[in-house]
Amino acid sequence: MRNRQGRESLKVLVIGEDSRSFLSVIRSLGNAGYDVHVVCYDRTSIALKSKYISQCFYYNYEAYTQKEWITNVLAIIDRFRYDLIIPCDERAIYPLWVERRSIPPKTKLAICNQDALHILFDKWKTKQVALKLGVSVARGELVDLTNTNYEQLSARFGDKFVLKPLQSFEISTLNKRNKVVSVKSNQDYIDFIKANASSTNFLVEEYFRGTGEGLSVFCSSGTVKSAFSYKRLAEPSSGGGSSYRESTPLDPELLKATQAICKETKLTGVAMFEFRRNVETGEWILIEVNARFWGGLPLAISSGVDFPKVYADFLCFDKEPQSINYNYRIGVRSRSLTSDLYEIKREFDINCQSLGKKVSSKILIYRLLNIAKVIAPTENIDTLRINDLRPFASEVKEILNIALGRFTKKNRVNSVYRRWRTKKKLNHLFSSNPNRRIIFLCYGNIMRSPFAEKIALNFPLSDSSTLDIDSFGFHNKESRSSPEIARNAALLLNCDLSKHSSKSLMQLDISHDDIIIYFDDKNKGILEKNYDINNAFCAADLLNNQYPSLTEIIDPYGGDISVVKDCYEKISNSVGNLSTIYKEALK
Repeated sequence: MRNRQGRESLKVLVIGEDSRSFLSVIRSLGNAGYDVHVVCYDRTSIALKSKYISQCFYYNYEAYTQKEWITNVLAIIDRFRYDLIIPCDERAIYPLWVERRSIPPKTKLAICNQDALHILFDKWKTKQVALKLGVSVARGELVDLTNTNYEQLSARFGDKFVLKPLQSFEISTLNKRNKVVSVKSNQDYIDFIKANASSTNFLVEEYFRGTGEGLSVFCSSGTVKSAFSYKRLAEPSSGGGSSYRESTPLDPELLKATQAICKETKLTGVAMFEFRRNVETGEWILIEVNARFWGGLPLAISSGVDFPKVYADFLCFDKEPQSINYNYRIGVRSRSLTSDLYEIKREFDINCQSLGKKVSSKILIYRLLNIAKVIAPTENIDTLRINDLRPFASEVKEILNIALGRFTKKNRVNSVYRRWRTKKKLNHLFSSNPNRRIIFLCYGNIMRSPFAEKIALNFPLSDSSTLDIDSFGFHNKESRSSPEIARNAALLLNCDLSKHSSKSLMQLDISHDDIIIYFDDKNKGILEKNYDINNAFCAADLLNNQYPSLTEIIDPYGGDISVVKDCYEKISNSVGNLSTIYKEALK
């Protein structure tokens, strides 16, 4: 492939999924003339709509084991012999770093140096380096949470404190992101412990009240060559990324602190240093460092600091900036549209409880009208680029589908249409090839899907010896039994789940002709995002007029036996109608 200058393009592989850093890297390098291939975790990612992608591959940690993931990615690298590989987060950074000697010698790997990788991807080690260099950080300790409780921690760190896993991803569990949580109550603490049951040591810090600021850099051998600064204009109170940001001048103090840490870690690569500043006192602290591409990358590029191109040109051509450019555009704003809308909705729900619906509605309208400022020359939406419109159009389509779905989901006409369409498609599938396997699928494969499997085996559906019945779940922990309440509810409907053992669905478990029956919208979303499937249907669309408007058969987990029995009666109805469709198709 040749670039716009007629020269042979360098081939780059970008690995990620999101509409911020991943899409920004794709656009930056594509616009610079690189031939962009991608490995994407999410088959539904709007980033895949970019015109700059010439080849796309789909591998994730839901449908593939970690060993299968890296084996497949290494096979792609060996086949295309890339000039450059850019992993956008730890899910690709860690396994590629471990297997770096398996990568062709000519292929450059956009991962920071060993010292920086060791320190900056660990929050406790980052904190120790900051303390050594005199960089301000929150008061905190490394604590074994099995030896303490909420009361003890709140006595030491205040009524509101922060719990931080040491790493965002563990190398052994790359399918699970570890989240930082602000703890305000004992229930918050209990919820954190449950969500992080596999770990014990965490960084506990005093909560620092202030506004988030970021200072992003590209470094060569510990020397900052490019830098960019921004502040958060909107951020969730629960923590996490900002949905609305503004470029700001480089602050000398923050830059000095950043340069000190870069020099100490001999950083070669990109990083985003996250700070928090108390606007009233001017005091600031370092929160953490992300030594990879970050969520606010679209704003940096819009403001004139194209970090992906700078990094790629450095690795491929040994070309680097001679000095920091202080003259990027100040006052440019960029909004993550979907994230901002979710944050506005969350803020509205909270305000309704404390301020009342009338006042909250006024605030809601003001926030929504603010989005219209995108017409101003200094306003941007992360996904919106005039020369690459399809990702933005896809994002708007998704937002409209979600909004309209709230009105159409329980609409009787919509339900009738969905069921007619499902019956027609299944009739065609069974008529064209009756020798199929039916897979029932729910999240854990311990309640709904095993019951559906057992019921299907007892229906005339199984009369044909060439029709197989099976069940799976998405939960990666296998060999779990159905809960006692599920077994008891199933017995009330003459179904025995006592010998069931759960299985996790992998891509290799699915064949071209299989028919997958899932139960709710959450199941559907995971399927579409992670798996290559041909025939998937919702069990609710197989119900008869006993349940005229039902569009999901929700998970009864946590309910009493009457709730579980009610769910199982719906599943029996659904599977019975599937049996009827199958028999009619074979006539």
